[in-house]
Amino acid sequence: MKRRAAPKKFLLKRPAFWIVLILIVALGSAAVAHEMLTRLANREAAVKTISKPKPKPVKLTAAEKKVAKKYYLSPRVTAKAHAAKVTAIGDSVMVDIKPEIKQVFPHVLVNGAVGRQFYDLPNITQSLKAENKLADNVVVNLGTNGPPEKADVSRFLKVVGNKRQVYWINTHVPSQKWEGKTNRLIAATAKSHRNVHMVDWHDFSEGQTNFFASDGVHLQTNGAIAYVALLAKTMAE
Repeated sequence: MKRRAAPKKFLLKRPAFWIVLILIVALGSAAVAHEMLTRLANREAAVKTISKPKPKPVKLTAAEKKVAKKYYLSPRVTAKAHAAKVTAIGDSVMVDIKPEIKQVFPHVLVNGAVGRQFYDLPNITQSLKAENKLADNVVVNLGTNGPPEKADVSRFLKVVGNKRQVYWINTHVPSQKWEGKTNRLIAATAKSHRNVHMVDWHDFSEGQTNFFASDGVHLQTNGAIAYVALLAKTMAE
């Protein structure tokens, strides 16, 4: 008597079917993923190979080249400083550096006075504004003769407004107890106002005794050069 053949298993119930199906799906996914990654890589490569226009070289006049060399400035910084319209307000340190700042910033109005305090600044600024002499860039060098008060800072910033840029040079008066207070207030003001920038003369000049006269505050010629150069570089950032 012949033996009957075992009935064939339904296809979906066979383990081999599922193994083959899983392999097909996995290989298909891998192929799709590979294709996507290849396209992405090609796209990034295409972006990288797009030639970006090179910035035009800055051309300086003969006089500007001398300034760049004297103050160790790049052509870009020199050109920006040469074109900038600046109002500089300060104390005796500002008086000291007047020749240097005029050399680097030919369109600067310097308003400096010996012994000037920060509380004088709001009224001075208001007067200059009324006379249409308050430029888009306002440089402040005050705090040497005493610490500024927050109320005076607020009054000054209100006069200046939000569109002008303020460059506040911090102080180097190691013999006076208000040096730290003044510089902390300058740093805090710069941090909380987008148009106020601290020029960190204190840290830059730390240990540079050859920059200063015997009082450690007023500047020798090389100190004045470094002072104005730092200002120009900060303004160009």
